[in-house]
Amino acid sequence: MRDYFAAMAADADLADFFTEDVMWVNVESGEQFSGHAAVRDYIGALHTTLFDARPEGRSLDVTDTHAFLEGDFVGISTDVRVPYCLVYDLDDAGISQMRLYMSFGSLPRRVAEASGESVPEHSGS
Repeated sequence: MRDYFAAMAADADLADFFTEDVMWVNVESGEQFSGHAAVRDYIGALHTTLFDARPEGRSLDVTDTHAFLEGDFVGISTDVRVPYCLVYDLDDAGISQMRLYMSFGSLPRRVAEASGESVPEHSGS
């Protein structure tokens, strides 16, 4: 996992760390991506296109079969921090699945708050 994160920091190709049938799952929406290229491209888009941010890890726990990463996506051009948890399934061939637990729905509110815009309060009805 250390080599994987070093490759990510260096903008290297992450596909070498994946199993042939690797799967990415956005748990909030159920959206899935499978295969080396699709997962690699989605990770790149997540960090640049979907939200111009860099991941900042707070804790990483690795076992023989799983890795658990908790952190924040920190906006590059804004002061936005979005917490996330990423669970990796591991086997001898590499990373076989990644499940991202993150509230994409809170992103517009967080961006508005960081830019100083007024955000309507939720009525809770």
